[in-house]
Amino acid sequence: MLAASVPVERSFEIWPGRLSFAAGGPGAREALDVATDVARDLARAVIEDAELLVKGGDVLPRGIAGRHALEAVAPFRDVQGGDLPPSLAALPGAICDTVLDAMRRAAGETEFVIVALGNAAAIYQESGVAVPPDTDMPPVLAEFAHALGPGIQGGVALGGIHSSMPTCGALDMVAVQSKSAAHAGFAAVLVADAAAAGFLPPRGGMPRDRLFAAGWSGHAVARAPGLVEPELIWDALSASVRRASSLRDRRLLSAAALGFKGRGRTIGPVEGDRLLRFGVSEWR
Repeated sequence: MLAASVPVERSFEIWPGRLSFAAGGPGAREALDVATDVARDLARAVIEDAELLVKGGDVLPRGIAGRHALEAVAPFRDVQGGDLPPSLAALPGAICDTVLDAMRRAAGETEFVIVALGNAAAIYQESGVAVPPDTDMPPVLAEFAHALGPGIQGGVALGGIHSSMPTCGALDMVAVQSKSAAHAGFAAVLVADAAAAGFLPPRGGMPRDRLFAAGWSGHAVARAPGLVEPELIWDALSASVRRASSLRDRRLLSAAALGFKGRGRTIGPVEGDRLLRFGVSEWR
């Protein structure tokens, strides 16, 4: 494993929080200048695009990120059918993807580029280069990215009760790697929601963000359950694993880690024992 350069970082305020971008290598500072410009352009359309994704219909989003979110969701419709999370679940990751793509096109040589927003991150690493430990990602997400090993590309995202994304299932945490951050963001919510087939959690969770609240207004949003019987814990995890495995078979998901009440499951090339922040004492 190669030692990565010291990351150069900046941030930008955009819905639904703070967009952070980091890069390493000779083109890092140029990449950050490009990221700031692109983020500023995206900010002009992101609220309008989010509102269009909430409403649905045939009107396409005006912004690049909004259109990318819709494109990322389309293959999940072909596979899953039925009730899906709102397309809005893919938008934070789509913003990350758009910024990362612009950084890589304009910056020349970079060893790594990481763009994070909310519970999603887009990642590029040269072969053999690992994610630096001090980049500005949510700690659980950073830990999951490190557990995947060096040279990963695409996106990672979180779902579940302890993420900022609404969920209809009871799992504490779901971490997903996919071909892009938009795909990962949508897959994380879809996998987290599947747990309701194994254990029906109490309802009444209310997203604080007004756009998330509007997007999930027709969904039974879960809140954290109290004590759960061990058999039901494994039932909930198994239901989500089945959905994650189905998505992985169709290349919509590369790896995932799921945690619920101290138990956990993994799918793909991720080591559960390295995920200390998941609070899991027993992995399967």
